[in-house]
Amino acid sequence: MPTVAAGEYYEFHAERVVSRPGQPILVRTAVEVGPHISIEEARRQVSRGKDVYTPAKHDAYLLALHLFATPPIEDPPHDEFYFSHFHPGGVHPLYDHDRPGRRRATEGPGHVFFGGRG
Repeated sequence: MPTVAAGEYYEFHAERVVSRPGQPILVRTAVEVGPHISIEEARRQVSRGKDVYTPAKHDAYLLALHLFATPPIEDPPHDEFYFSHFHPGGVHPLYDHDRPGRRRATEGPGHVFFGGRG
């Protein structure tokens, strides 16, 4: 995982497309934390169904809380390879798992991931 700073936000990629344009799609896993983004961009991305990451739980909670009137629901890591996260407004997103690369929810907001794995 790249160096990250508390209070900052980053794109989160469940898979990352690493192939060159025009070549067959090649994806990598375990490189979830992506480029740095502003808080405003993090809000836009989560509200549009994308996932974001921040190292601090408090920052993740505040971001998720800002998007809905109802409190977010915390979800622990699903196993040792996953991150804890919040579901803004308690809404669990529906993803198109057949689309390679950085997923976007087909329904609902994205996740706000935080902390370390498992």
